[in-house]
Amino acid sequence: MSLGKKTGMRLLVALMLLVLAQSVVFAAGAAESPAASGEKKVVVLNGASMFDVDHPYTQTLIKFEELVNKYQDEVVVEVRMNLNRSLGIESDYLRFMSQGESVDLAIIAPAHTAQRVPSIAILDMPLLFRDFEHREAVLNSNLFDSITEEIIKKARIRPIGYAGGASRNIISNYPIRNMQELKGFKLRVQGAPIWAKVFSAVGAVPSVIAYDEVYSAIQTRVIDGLENEKVGYAQMRFFEVAKHFTENDHSITVRPLYISETAYQKLSPTVQQAVLKAGAEAGAYGAQFELDMADSELQKLVDAGLAVHHKFSDADKAEFRRLATPALLSYVDEMGFRSLYEKIQTIK
Repeated sequence: MSLGKKTGMRLLVALMLLVLAQSVVFAAGAAESPAASGEKKVVVLNGASMFDVDHPYTQTLIKFEELVNKYQDEVVVEVRMNLNRSLGIESDYLRFMSQGESVDLAIIAPAHTAQRVPSIAILDMPLLFRDFEHREAVLNSNLFDSITEEIIKKARIRPIGYAGGASRNIISNYPIRNMQELKGFKLRVQGAPIWAKVFSAVGAVPSVIAYDEVYSAIQTRVIDGLENEKVGYAQMRFFEVAKHFTENDHSITVRPLYISETAYQKLSPTVQQAVLKAGAEAGAYGAQFELDMADSELQKLVDAGLAVHHKFSDADKAEFRRLATPALLSYVDEMGFRSLYEKIQTIK
């Protein structure tokens, strides 16, 4: 190649790099401030989910983005999704959000938040709600206003909605069809102490194990299974190491949708109000999405021969409750929850 051609090639490459650099700067600037043409400012919130795009938790985040832009026209809110544990698990999200970095929006189980705000553990208690309708009535009351303020103050995250809503059940590598077969069952439970207390009371052998370590713990026979929802059973592929799914409905879940308080306080009052409204509706949407998805997910596994579905009888469910209740009441007294617990039980 001649010297002239080489020089021309260098100039062409340099020009292309300059154009590329300008376009990158423009794109980044558009995320931080209004464009020169008068376009709306783009507010980016980093969303995190341990699951794929089809999971109810991820769908809740997607619905939130849709609704928050519907309820205000001051800015464009973009939720950037980080899925499939790319930013860790829920305990990691809590840490990031409390520090105001990496994650702005996520669903986090109360068991994790209870490490900083013990009072939220009541939301995660087994046998707290009679059914989904009771759960909804309780969450729509003002019983948790003081806990919300405590979460904001101590954990630096703000609850804006409630997803979850599915029942938790027993997952095992051998059949558990009744209370007798539950005895001696080695299972993973969540970190809040009430879970170990309840399963010990009904004759099982609970262990606290990180969620992302459960699969291998079953595979290596450290435990025989866990308790979880139907969608989690399918999405995390627990059926590969624990084929038996037993419905005993020992808990109806509440999974708060949080926004980082750092991110929230950067928003104008108008956008903040839209965030609260969108969060409440997105949480309700996510709960219904999970309920609609749960039975079909399990049935697909059963039809494919990948899972075996068992159900406790009403008598076995009643026996589970009878054995667990003294441990529950002892726990609520120990934690100072008795008054709140009784108020929850009186809501119709």
